[in-house]
Amino acid sequence: MITANELKGKNVLLRADLDVPIKDSRVENTFRLESLLPTLKLCLEHAHRTCLIGHLGRPEELDPAFSLAPVRDDLKRLTHQDILFISSGFSPGECWKGELPLALMENLRFDPREESITREFGRELSHGADIYIYEAFANYRPCTSLQIIPEVTPTRTGFQFDREVSIFQGILHEPAHPSLLIASGAKPDKLEIIKEITPKFDKTLLGGKFASPDHLTLDGLDINEGTTSLFKNAISEAKTVVLNGPLGVYEDGVHSKATKEVFQALKDSSALTVLGGGDTVAAIPDLGFNYTDFAFVSTGGGAMLDFLATGTHPLLDILK
Repeated sequence: MITANELKGKNVLLRADLDVPIKDSRVENTFRLESLLPTLKLCLEHAHRTCLIGHLGRPEELDPAFSLAPVRDDLKRLTHQDILFISSGFSPGECWKGELPLALMENLRFDPREESITREFGRELSHGADIYIYEAFANYRPCTSLQIIPEVTPTRTGFQFDREVSIFQGILHEPAHPSLLIASGAKPDKLEIIKEITPKFDKTLLGGKFASPDHLTLDGLDINEGTTSLFKNAISEAKTVVLNGPLGVYEDGVHSKATKEVFQALKDSSALTVLGGGDTVAAIPDLGFNYTDFAFVSTGGGAMLDFLATGTHPLLDILK
C-alpha cells in the first residue's frame, strides 16, 4: 500500500481510470473519479506535484468528442483544486512546470504510441516523474502506460487497485460458500470468459442474451418473473455473490423490473455482494440505488472477469 512517506516531495505520475461516460461535454457518471479520490488526495497532501494520465473511449484520431476536458472540470469540483490541463502535443516534463500542484494530460489515446506500445512514448510520459502510481484497475489490455512505464519508473499501486485485488483474491481463494455468479450481456467473447469462471463458483445464473429463451420475457429483453424469483432465491441462500451486467435492457425504462428486484435482493442480503461492469455501474443510481448499498462495486467490467478467470492483473505480473 502506498504511504505518505513514499510521496513526500516527489513528482507523482498517476495513471487513473478516466474512461467515464460523457454526454454533451458533461460527465454522466463520476463513480470512477470518486474511486480515485483517496489516492489522489494522498498525492495532493504529500507529493510535490501530481500529473494525471488516462484515456477516454477509442478515438481513431484527435477528436474533441473524446477530450478529457470534461473530466478536468469534474475533478476540479471533486478536489477543490485548479488543474493544469495539458492538451495533446505535450512536451516531456510539461506536467511539472508552473505553480499548480495538479495537472491532467489529454487523452493518451490521441497519441497512437499508447496503443502501439513504444518505449519512447513511455519515457516521454514519465519524464521528470519520481514515482508512478497505477490506479487504473479497469485498464488491463496491453498499452504503453501499462507495460512500459512500470519498466522505466518506480511503480506502486493505488488504494482502489489494491482493494480490487484484495476482494477478488478473496473470492477466488477463500470465498464464503455457497458462492453465486450472476452474469449478463450480449457479446460472445464475454460468454467465453464466463464459462472459464463458472467452475470457480458453486452456482452460476445467466441473464440478458446469455439466458435461455424460456427464462426471458416474450420480447427477449428481460428475464421473466419466474426466473427473477429463481435469482432472488439463489441470492438469499448465497454467502458470496458476484454480479456483472444488468439482467435486461433496463435503460429503456420498460425492461428494468428484474434488474431492480435483483439489486434490491442484493442490498437486503447479508452476503458479500460484489458488482461490476460499466452498465452495472450506470444502472445502480439510475434504478434508485447507492453504491454503498453493496459490499463492493468494482471500477472494472472486463478487468473484473479477467481477474476472476486468471487470478491476476497484468500489472501485477509486470511488477513481479
